[in-house]
Amino acid sequence: MHHPMQVELVSDYGGQALRVTIDRSVSILDAPDLDALIEHLAVLRAKMKPDIPQEISRQHRYVVEIDPCWYTEKNPIFEGAVLFFRHTGFNWTGFAVPKESLVKLIDALTEHADASHETYSMPN
Repeated sequence: MHHPMQVELVSDYGGQALRVTIDRSVSILDAPDLDALIEHLAVLRAKMKPDIPQEISRQHRYVVEIDPCWYTEKNPIFEGAVLFFRHTGFNWTGFAVPKESLVKLIDALTEHADASHETYSMPN
């Protein structure tokens, strides 16, 4: 079976790179090149149809980062916050969350934290 595109991790001059082969053309991408490509692809994907679904799929196997680094700051444009999460494969991703959604998010996270505390708390 012929695969027109192949992607593989290779060692290149003491570092790692990605070799992308499409038919007979080959490109080598180092980490900064790959970061730029991923970001550019995400911008293009956001413009494509069909849109990303509004709800998560219970059948899809999502890439999940365990205990990611995060950063938050006040949104300079509207009332709310900007949340950044670091993913080891996707880089830092930012979300501008308006106050109304931020309150709902805080409530949902508090509910998870409370449920987690109840599950793991030891009886006296």
